[in-house]
Amino acid sequence: MERYQTPSIDEVFDLYVAYGYVEALIRGDARAVTLIPKGNGYEIKGDGDFRKGLSDALREMLSLHYALGQHRSKEGTKVISDADFSAGANINNAYWDSVPSRLGEVLVKLKEQKWKGGKYPVPITLMPSAGKFLPRYMGVQGGNPLKVDSLSYALSWVGFHFYTPYVRYTKGSRTWVHIYQMAPQESLTTIELLALKDLKKTSAHYYEGKRDYLSNRRLALLYHLLHTESIGAIETITRKPFVIRSYTLELDRSTNNQAIRTYGEEDVGKLMDFLWELKRRSTYRAIRFFDALLRKESEAVLTMIDAVLNSRPEGLYQGLRAGKRAGITPHAVIIEGIGAFIDET
Repeated sequence: MERYQTPSIDEVFDLYVAYGYVEALIRGDARAVTLIPKGNGYEIKGDGDFRKGLSDALREMLSLHYALGQHRSKEGTKVISDADFSAGANINNAYWDSVPSRLGEVLVKLKEQKWKGGKYPVPITLMPSAGKFLPRYMGVQGGNPLKVDSLSYALSWVGFHFYTPYVRYTKGSRTWVHIYQMAPQESLTTIELLALKDLKKTSAHYYEGKRDYLSNRRLALLYHLLHTESIGAIETITRKPFVIRSYTLELDRSTNNQAIRTYGEEDVGKLMDFLWELKRRSTYRAIRFFDALLRKESEAVLTMIDAVLNSRPEGLYQGLRAGKRAGITPHAVIIEGIGAFIDET
């Protein structure tokens, strides 16, 4: 069984690289893969054909990029798509064309078995702390001086693309991209790693409408978990300790000002345990209740999330009362699930 080490550059970036190794090994027909937090980075053990698996992942990603390509620039053949590594989660248009191009270069290098050379800049999408940008009104301008080798660059995008949920919301000239990185606190096995992929499955792009609550990263996370993950993923993942590293990219196109906002770490296991108690009783009624509450009384949802994350059960009752005043009465099974969650905590 081979062992692979992440570069120990940054905790966020290294975890993307680690998930990239996992995906490559699984696609390379590994019988078993283990991800192990180790010092400032991660160790990945697996017996798959790493080069074959990484090539397969990159081909799929690039095919998606070109399939979703919506227009070409006046300058030539630039393709812009809603894939993660183009105009999806990467809202800095300096990277819309360069990221797919560089991933294509790595794919060629893999075929020639010369994939370890090269130096590519890391966008803040993958490393919020990366580089020394020129500040303008607390935002970001100019290029990123921090560079990594082409293998780490490709692996980090693979890890982001297949294992990292995000929610993108656009209204008017502003765009918010909330990125949620699941950070394990102990070793993960193959089944647990595969369950993580269920958390990524989503249509992550939302525009205008009546969803202003999606500009808030906590509300966007609850909305994402409520609508996209499977019951099996919740049940499997909450057996292990996780924190969620979340950060928001904001772009104001009227000033072309991009910035990282609201970086933080939280024990997502508590929130997932809470949703598990509700959804295992009735997924339909849980979604219906929170959808209504988000539309009419989003502050009540924030109160309930805070209550769950900080073990303050009185906040759950406050949220229910606020919802009732807004005309939202949960079904009896939702009340039952909230009561069971409070009893267990």
